[in-house]
Amino acid sequence: MEREDAINQLRNLVSGEPELNVGKDDDRILLRYLAYTKFDVENAFEKMKMIYRNKHTYAEWYATERTENQDFVLSRHIHTMIEPRDSQGRRIYIVQLGNIVVSDHQAHEMSQVDDIWLEAVMDEPETQKNGVVFIVDMKGLSWKFMKYFTPTNLKVGSMKAETIPLHSIQFHVINTGMLLNGMVSLVFPLLSTATKESIFFHKSSLESLHKHICPESLPKEYGGTQPPLDYDKNIEIFLKKNNTRLLELLKYGYSTEKK
Repeated sequence: MEREDAINQLRNLVSGEPELNVGKDDDRILLRYLAYTKFDVENAFEKMKMIYRNKHTYAEWYATERTENQDFVLSRHIHTMIEPRDSQGRRIYIVQLGNIVVSDHQAHEMSQVDDIWLEAVMDEPETQKNGVVFIVDMKGLSWKFMKYFTPTNLKVGSMKAETIPLHSIQFHVINTGMLLNGMVSLVFPLLSTATKESIFFHKSSLESLHKHICPESLPKEYGGTQPPLDYDKNIEIFLKKNNTRLLELLKYGYSTEKK
């Protein structure tokens, strides 16, 4: 199917769903879901409705605007997207779990910050084509982190991980410790086989990580040739420069409850 035909078909479907506010004239959001489903229009529409229904049902878990709480989490240097892509053209998103102060952050607040970073790159054609690779760094992670592993948090967190609208995502877990087995035993039963197969554990081996993500694209902290992580610079590049578009994307969703 030709690209423009697919966009117009999806636009027509969105127009027939009046409660769904996703900007039917916004080709970029339509292309996001088409790329996610390899230009299967009906599937793109179903995925779009599913994700925005989830956003309505679990509203506090999704970023719908920019808030001071999100800025507070950002200031703790837990999550960041870095500018270099890897050798496969993928964006690299780094989450340093050891920087979390459990008493200061709720799980849903950190989920909202994930939304902000991902929304900032999912318009990009290269990202839609090649995807995103997560580096989840457990260095310094406290046992208090297990406080987050409530049934609701596990259910919603795993659901969100499974419904990021990109067809290619990998998770690389580095600097694993004693908490890993407990976390895996709680999380893995909730994940699909495809998602489980996209998760790689590297213990503390940078050599193992580099088999999947080239060091030429990684910061110094992960054995790469790039400069050390600069959180403030990354916020400027990805969030502040794209703020108008980001605010528009965060507002998309169902305006009333969809039956």
